[in-house]
Amino acid sequence: MPKSSGKSARWRAGLVLVAVLVLAGVGLWGRRGHTDHASGPASGPNVLLVVLDTTRADYFSCYGKRPRTTPRMDDFAADSARYSRAFSTDFWTLPSHASILTGLYPSEAGATSETNHLPADVTTLAEHLKEAGYQTGAVVCNAWVSAERGFDQGFTDYVEMWRARNRPGPGASPARREQAPADQAVAWIERHAVGPAPFFLFINFNMAHLPYRPPSRFRARFQTGYCRPGQVEKLMGIMGEWAFLAGALKLESDDLRIMADLYAGEVAFSDECVGKLLDALSARGVLDETLVVTTSDHGENLGDHGMIGHAPCMYETTMHVPLIIRYPKRFETGAVIDDLVSLVDLTPTILDVCNLWDQRHPLFEKRTSLCGPDRIWRTFVVAENERPVNGIQVLNSRFPEFDTNPIDYPLRMIRTDRHKLIWHVGRRTELYDLLVDRRELHDMSQTHADIRDELLEQLEAWVENAGSRGPQVPFESRDAEALELLRSLGYVQ
Repeated sequence: MPKSSGKSARWRAGLVLVAVLVLAGVGLWGRRGHTDHASGPASGPNVLLVVLDTTRADYFSCYGKRPRTTPRMDDFAADSARYSRAFSTDFWTLPSHASILTGLYPSEAGATSETNHLPADVTTLAEHLKEAGYQTGAVVCNAWVSAERGFDQGFTDYVEMWRARNRPGPGASPARREQAPADQAVAWIERHAVGPAPFFLFINFNMAHLPYRPPSRFRARFQTGYCRPGQVEKLMGIMGEWAFLAGALKLESDDLRIMADLYAGEVAFSDECVGKLLDALSARGVLDETLVVTTSDHGENLGDHGMIGHAPCMYETTMHVPLIIRYPKRFETGAVIDDLVSLVDLTPTILDVCNLWDQRHPLFEKRTSLCGPDRIWRTFVVAENERPVNGIQVLNSRFPEFDTNPIDYPLRMIRTDRHKLIWHVGRRTELYDLLVDRRELHDMSQTHADIRDELLEQLEAWVENAGSRGPQVPFESRDAEALELLRSLGYVQ
């Protein structure tokens, strides 16, 4: 796997390539050599896919966070390939998980903020692997990726941790309850690591999501400065971002600082849980025979841009995600790769490593594998979100005086090596030079119209050629347990 090199040459070549592909209506991807599906029993490696929900890249210490938050994943990254510029396809859970688990953008999959589910006719990564003979299982903590909403497709075992039957009993200690998802995943690994076929385990950890309530040992590690009596307890009770957006929740600068410390504690807790999974693989002697992918579905605002949570925005704080991949047979250990990467690259990459790449499949004709020696380098990444219907409904119900019109539109993003354009569809654009303005504080859309117009033209061409499924019927959940959890987090009314 190449490290950072030849960027200028790739950039010039990429500009030419993008122009040719967009004009030809092919998209951003060239074709790789065709490989037929493996015949007979599955012969690829095990696959462990870990998604740390709501975890922004810059809160990993191997991505620069201080004090150190992720010692286990830092050590893991030193023995893996770490992608320094990986980006989500959306700023919230359901669409971005759809991209991770299908290799499709949200509009291609039909899994958007307007549909709220993953359609049954979309073929998932788990379905590809199960068909090839893999043992498939999942442990999920976020109710947006529930079986009812279509995310169990292809999984033989699908453990939803919000179910009463899967939670530790009322007599369990706080530590036992906190560790329950990792314990479930470790138990699954122990049952399947020595099976007759390789396994695919997907786990969604939800620690870094509001409310931030890390175990006390992690609060003590990161909490700094003086706190007023009851201040931390109050901040640990914040369930979602909508009250803050509506102006009903007021937070001072020291409140936001404490929330950032609590968030760091949650990231550290996530790190500990990932370490348990790695230890389980090592104990079974299968770590080197397992493709381990650790990433996030999106990031989080901690007062950045005047926001908390992941209310509708596409700044680096919500879009830049960690991505660490370990499989020594295909990925260079210790490599730090600064190429632009999207979450839609994960399904093709996993299938490639598992010897299941089939370029003839419609899904893959516009995709590439991250470990492909002849892959086409991205010159930009994109993200998209439809109207934030769920948030609008919550705001209209709980804060009827708040005008939702300023957020009631689709959002799109295009990010190159240097620039980012955020397109508030039908409203306005924002443009940032990330080389000199990493925090995206200085909008250049009015002063650099040439760059703005060029990027907007590229983004509009991408939208036209993306293959959207068009308007879909919104999904109405009847899952009382899942709805209770989503309602408690302020996601649904």
